Amino acid sequence: MGQCVDKDVSIEQHDEKTKSIVKNKDTIKTAPSNNKSKEITSKKSINNNNVISVVKSDRISVLKPDDHLDDFFADTNKNLNNQPSVQLNTDDLNRIAENAVRLQSQPARVRPPRRQQQGTKNPLRQIQATIPTANEYTEIHTDLSEQELRRLKRAQIAENAGLAQEALAALAATENFAEINLRKIDRSAVATFGFEPYKDLMLMLIKGRRHCSLRLINPTYESINEGDCYLLITPSKVFAWLGRYSNALEKAKTMDIMDYLKQHRDFGLRSEVKYFILDQANDDTENDIHAEFGDILHGHQDDFKTIDYVMDDDFYEANIMELNRVYRLDNDMLIPLDDFCFRSLSIKILDSNDVFVFDFGSEVYIWNGKYADKNKRNMGLQLAQQLWNDSYDFSECLINPFDPLDDKNDLATQKGTKRPIWCIFGKQNQNVETLLFKGKFYDWPGDLKELKPVNDAANSVNRIPSARRPPSIVDMLKPADVDKMLIKQDNPVNMVLEQANLGRGKHWYDPIELRGHDVQTISLMVWHVSDNERYELSKSSYGQFHSDDVYIIRWRYKLVASGFHSIATGKASVRKTDTGRDRVAYLIWQGVNASPNEKGISALMTVFFDEEKGPHIHVIQEHEEATFLQLFDGTFTIHMGKRNQLKEKKLHWHLYVCLGEIDVENHWWELNIDSTNLRSRTSFLLINNDKNIMLLWHGCATTDEQKFLANQSAMKLRERRPEEFHFNSEREDIEFHEIQEGDEIDLFWNAINERTHERKYYSLLNVRSHQKLTATMRIFHLSSLHGPFVAQELVYPLRSPDHISAFPFTQADLYELHQPALCLIDTDTELYIWQGWNDISDDELDLQLYNANIQAGSPRDIRFTAERRCAFRTAVEYCKAKTDSAKTGSATVDLPCSIVYAGLEPIDFINLFPKWRIHMKARQQNQLEGKKLDQKDSVINILTHLCREQYTLEELRARPLPEGVDPSKIEFYLSDDDFQKELRMTKDEFYALPYWKQTNIKKPLGFF
Repeated sequence: MGQCVDKDVSIEQHDEKTKSIVKNKDTIKTAPSNNKSKEITSKKSINNNNVISVVKSDRISVLKPDDHLDDFFADTNKNLNNQPSVQLNTDDLNRIAENAVRLQSQPARVRPPRRQQQGTKNPLRQIQATIPTANEYTEIHTDLSEQELRRLKRAQIAENAGLAQEALAALAATENFAEINLRKIDRSAVATFGFEPYKDLMLMLIKGRRHCSLRLINPTYESINEGDCYLLITPSKVFAWLGRYSNALEKAKTMDIMDYLKQHRDFGLRSEVKYFILDQANDDTENDIHAEFGDILHGHQDDFKTIDYVMDDDFYEANIMELNRVYRLDNDMLIPLDDFCFRSLSIKILDSNDVFVFDFGSEVYIWNGKYADKNKRNMGLQLAQQLWNDSYDFSECLINPFDPLDDKNDLATQKGTKRPIWCIFGKQNQNVETLLFKGKFYDWPGDLKELKPVNDAANSVNRIPSARRPPSIVDMLKPADVDKMLIKQDNPVNMVLEQANLGRGKHWYDPIELRGHDVQTISLMVWHVSDNERYELSKSSYGQFHSDDVYIIRWRYKLVASGFHSIATGKASVRKTDTGRDRVAYLIWQGVNASPNEKGISALMTVFFDEEKGPHIHVIQEHEEATFLQLFDGTFTIHMGKRNQLKEKKLHWHLYVCLGEIDVENHWWELNIDSTNLRSRTSFLLINNDKNIMLLWHGCATTDEQKFLANQSAMKLRERRPEEFHFNSEREDIEFHEIQEGDEIDLFWNAINERTHERKYYSLLNVRSHQKLTATMRIFHLSSLHGPFVAQELVYPLRSPDHISAFPFTQADLYELHQPALCLIDTDTELYIWQGWNDISDDELDLQLYNANIQAGSPRDIRFTAERRCAFRTAVEYCKAKTDSAKTGSATVDLPCSIVYAGLEPIDFINLFPKWRIHMKARQQNQLEGKKLDQKDSVINILTHLCREQYTLEELRARPLPEGVDPSKIEFYLSDDDFQKELRMTKDEFYALPYWKQTNIKKPLGFF
């Protein structure tokens, strides 16, 4: 009997049991079972990555020994053909053997005697007797082959596609999502961690005329009125109630909060929350949304209060701050801060190392600074809970914290032993505060920041709130802090890539950690992007870019540890340097005149061939950083025009200006051939590509170090001969001349088309006192765009404390600011106030040019006039402070201070920048306002005019008003006699009246 019943079946013996395993391509056979054949849809995980699905399984029977052999083996008679058979006997076989011819003799074999052995038994019977065998097995079919086929397809696609493996796997997937049962999530449940500063149901009051504060009130319909705005927050819906008579600031603040909640999900809101706006002014209170709003607040449509019961916004804003109580944790005690209680709160009181407790009546918060230790936080929480559980007393406040709009001022509800259940007690961690907490601070920075006075006017006035005059923009803005402006920031140049500091691109040392590393460039590749294609440049063309093109730079580098110092001694330590991994960064340089299509194509190309997944950095022309410039070893050049078009228009002479104060950061900008582009404080390179001539011209005020750097960089260009300069290949040598300002040769004047040798630029040959630079120019942007009037210093990207830069800024640094802008420019020998222009649309400008008449007095003009006054005061104080500090030394103390206007700048101001282009729109706008070309006004004279305190009656009644007059208090500028004559009372008597009475008196007289 055969040993195997199937060629695909093998029998293995084990110590405990033997299993029959059928090995096929897509078949897994397991131990038998008594069940019948059936389909199986289970899954098995292989290596926790690939899941093998079981398609089906069948039950296969196994032959039993000596049983039903005839049924197992096929009948031999069935395989015989219907042909006649031949009968053979023994005599026939002997006759065949006698006639057979032996090919070779066969020696007789000697066989040793065999040991008589017992006859062999049937092996199948032996197996059956000793080991129990299975009668059947389960054949399981899987999709392993299909998975392997899909894997091979993905690998084949990945070779030619720039997609991630996850994306390829998703494209190749054939998952039947209909058979997958997704688990349902309870969307109503919100993760809580204890002491959350919000509740499931909150009603917030948004009220105020100048600063709209947020207060939590009782979530009932009786708390609503027609004169204010409200915000109702539930776990699934947010409602904004806009009262019919609410002011514009309240409505705007409410809409801003709605937009903020949609983006930031504050108060534990989820993404599926729905937002509704209920505006009473639209008279649509009969719809289902209003009905649902009323059901949540357990009220009806007519339950809200009418305008007759609305509290005055001025009264509310002045007295709501009396509810503010601030405590600071100090030695296991809560210490009240008397300087900050009962008044407007400022973010300046918050310290990252401390723990504060704020009690607003209906809200009690514990604020934890991010650097406060755990013990302090726990102690603060315990003390805050004790404050929350103790009795409260707000009877001395004019406003009830639990019902701010209650005009009855019921003392019974202003004090008690337990606060209402709808009140909030929660924790506020630094940088993750809720809007309800932020709304208590008048200067909280962020998306909802508003313009607010530094010192709240309500603290300095003891009159009743209705008599208080709203502060105007003129009173709110104060000059910038000149002491902070005089302090020079010493922030080193540093580029951070992949969380590693690269410094200027060569070396970085951390004085705190006492270690550093060197940056070693391994390789550099540059591509030019043009016509939806990229072309690799030769090494001689590296760093030769054009203003109308886009380039991609692939920088491979590594960080080598160096500069270790001993922590104990601070001295350099001898340590084996460690070499880091290879890193790759892609820098995309975009010319100012490059097309948007090429900019987008360059970014897309970088994504496709970025195999290392390195960072992508966009570099804008004339804003290159030190790390970028050092890649080209001081030969970086920006040519005008487009690379592919320069071969057709081959000019003979080209002019380049030299910039940079460090050898590897030197770079050149091409300028138009014109003597007005020359500057006395730097070097210029004139190149004739037809005759192969290089003229290096040094201004009379150029430092010796700058001359050396310019000469060194020019020699590198002369040696490398980049093809972008289009030198004549027929001439082997390049003729080189180095000349000084004042000693020019005729070849120089012919090159710049000035045959009369006229110097149209601002030459310093005759201004000996201004030749030597003593400090790098500084520029401050003066603005109140984000609140208080501040001075923001512009940063020079290539700054170095060991070098003085002649041209640290460009014209774009001024003209790209939000207009109209005001900038204070300190050249160390003179101060300038650069005033921008009213950046209106072209249609409005054409209309003004046609009418030649500008109407002043708009709110924007009032704000800009107030900013100008603050800017001029800042300039005077800055000049005075700098003069006082210079008196102790030998420096010059006479600092002239002038005002220049955009588009009309004088030539001495223009020459403070390496190149200049006239901005026609700015020139036209300022000329319409009466300014002239090259106009320079004295800051002192203009400030005196703006600060004029008295005008005649005719001047104040004329429209537009004189510049500098506050339109909210025109009568203030009258003399005492004119004031008494027109208003029949003195100024003190007039300003003692309530504000609404003042308004009624001014309107008939034309002072409103």
